[in-house]
This record gives sequence, structure tokens and C-alpha cells, in this order.
Amino acid sequence: MRARVSDVTTVPASGPLVGLRVLDLGTRIGAPFAATLLADLGAEVIKVELPGEGDFMRSIGPFVDGYSLFWAVEGRNKKSITLDLRTPAGQALLKRLVPLVDVIVENFQPGTLESWGLGYEVLAEINPAIILTRVSVYGQTGPYRDRPGLDRNGIAMGGLLYLTGYPDRPPVRPGLIVSDYLTGVFNAFAILAALYERDRRARTTGAAPRGQWVDLALYESILRIMEHTLAAYDRLGIVREREGNRLKNSAPLDNWETKDGKWVCIVAAGDGLFPRLCRAMGREDLLADPRFATMARRAEHGDAINAEVAAWVKAHTAAEIEAILAAHEVPFGVAYSVADIFADPHVAAREDIVMVDDPVIGPVRMQGVYPRFSRTPGAIRRGAPRLGADNDEVYGRLLGLGPDELAALRRDRVI
Repeated sequence: MRARVSDVTTVPASGPLVGLRVLDLGTRIGAPFAATLLADLGAEVIKVELPGEGDFMRSIGPFVDGYSLFWAVEGRNKKSITLDLRTPAGQALLKRLVPLVDVIVENFQPGTLESWGLGYEVLAEINPAIILTRVSVYGQTGPYRDRPGLDRNGIAMGGLLYLTGYPDRPPVRPGLIVSDYLTGVFNAFAILAALYERDRRARTTGAAPRGQWVDLALYESILRIMEHTLAAYDRLGIVREREGNRLKNSAPLDNWETKDGKWVCIVAAGDGLFPRLCRAMGREDLLADPRFATMARRAEHGDAINAEVAAWVKAHTAAEIEAILAAHEVPFGVAYSVADIFADPHVAAREDIVMVDDPVIGPVRMQGVYPRFSRTPGAIRRGAPRLGADNDEVYGRLLGLGPDELAALRRDRVI
């Protein structure tokens, strides 16, 4: 079944963040993804890009006729203006935009904004209510502050890389740029928290709105989701190690191959779920085996019980297993490829995949807006913009620059 798509090319501005204006100075993911999340929920996001080059995401494949699909997804709902912040004229022009926005996001190397005369103190003097979020690999302070780095450096230092993979093999990177995207989510959360504090403070005290800056590091985003790992080391001296798809204290638990070559995970290690799995497998005799009487005993004999489940899974197709386990209320999941996602009826019913009319390549299907709001849902209002597509609107209508001024800025390669 093909996922049903929604045409979102004519949807007007909507969502809980309508009225919020954001300047996106970033590149790659940590800052721009936060801006995309806000834009999906109604914020006006003005993407600032280098003249002639644009955001680095425009150069990341895969490509359709030389056009980046990465950019098509993460550039959606934004306006694009070109501006060379390395020049005094570009810096002056940005300062004229600062009073007109609520939020600025950036992920330059620490100290870059300051070297351009655009540090937080300068921006806050122009607009005291401004929220500035700053993303880097290691943060704005500390001995590693000036080290260059990318997503994998954040995964490594945060501890996730060490834990990912099998105990007898080298660490394996997660399948996606997790620290970049996770930091983008924390970034969006931080922006909304800072805006709430700014406006609550002004409302309760009667004082003028006062913003602040936020420091986000890729490695710290990973560190924050490391479960009990730090506390267990602190109090018990436990250094958590790679365990593959199994856990030492839980069985049966693994990813098993089906008869038709797919992979399923079955979550039935608990004492309440294990009997359901045994009945689903037609193996109630396993309940009488003292090795499998409790979860602790099953974990102790993990190889044995996992082997029983593996043999059962291998004898069935993924569709058969889905039907059997759903009927017996056993939690399970098939490891979906993107083709499986497109074909899934639940994904289709929830309209998780939407059609976006991209201005370069035309209709393209991608992830929809998330999360969902009951009264003020977000929307994808436009595809990722062409480079500088909104120069005339932003510089002309918003700043009031005339044709001669715009022509001079283009001639001098400021925009």
C-alpha cells in the first residue's frame, strides 16, 4: 500500500509559532534543524546564506539533477537571503535586521561572531529582547572550545560511540548524524524556554523584555541521553560496554532474521510478557523449564532462550510473525527500510509522508510536520528556497531598501 500524501503547497501560515521571526545564520544541522522545526510550526525563518555558495547542505548528496535532497528536506519553510557576514557592509546590514527578529541561531566556530563584531553583547545592545543560540561541538567555554569537529566527534565524546556495536568488534557509528539532530531538538526546546522566560518576566515585572544567549554542545546533547551510565560509574564503578542487540539483564532479546530475510525485534523479556510469547510460539513447554522461570534466570541462560526464539522466527515470514504476535499482544517491531516505511498503512493513515512542491525539482515526498497540535497544527508552506530567493522581500519590503541600494549591494557582492 502506498503512503497517502498531502499537497501542502498552498497551505497558509499556521501553527503555534505564527508571529515568531528567526534569523538562521547556521549551516549543516545543529542550528538550521532547530530553525526548520520552528518554521514547521509557523515561525518565519529567514535563512542567511553566503552569496554564490549558499548553505553547505546544498552541496550534500544524494542529488536529483545536481540538486540536494538533503537541502530539499531541511531547507523547507524558510526564506533565503544572501549576505556576506565577513564584510563590514554585510555586518552592518545584519545589524539592521536584528531589531526585527526574536531569535538568532548560529553554529560557527566559537568566537566567529565576535570576530565580526556581532557577539551577543553587540546584538543585545541593538535588541535587548534577542535570543541567541550558539551550537558547537565542544561548547563556548572549556579547553576544547576551539577544536574543530563534526557530528561524530560529539557522538564519540558524549559516550554513545563507545556503547554502539558488539563487544568483540570496534565501535560502530549510529546510522544517522545523531548528535547534530539531537542538538537541533534541544536547540528548539531551549529557544522556546528562553522566549517563555523573556515574556513571562516582562509580563510579571512590567520591565522591558530581556533576552539571553544559550550555549549548546553536540557532545553534551549525547551525554544528556546516556541513561544511568554516569550514575552507575559514580556509585558502582561500572563502565558500561557494548552489548550488541542483547542486554545482560534481559532475555529473550535480540534482532532475529525471518524466513523472508527481514529482521524483527521482539520485546518479551519481562515476566508478564514472556508467557504471551511462549503461547504465540506454541511453546508453552518453555514456561515449565526452570532455566526460564524468571527474567533473571532467562538472562542467565540467554543463549538458550534466544536460540529458541531465533529458530521460531526463522521458520516464519515477517508478515506471519506480525500477525501472530499482534494477536497475542506481544510487542515487536520489524526493522523497516525506507521502502517499508513508504508501504506501511499506519504511516499512510497518519499522513507521516507529505508531498512538497520544491521550486527546483517539483513534487517530492518527505517527512511531515512533527509534533502534532490539535488546535494549531503546523504545516509545510513552501519548499526549500532557491539561493537568495527572498532578497527583494526581506531587504526591500522588511528593511525598506530601494532598488539602487539593492543593486549596489549586489554589485559589491555583499548580498
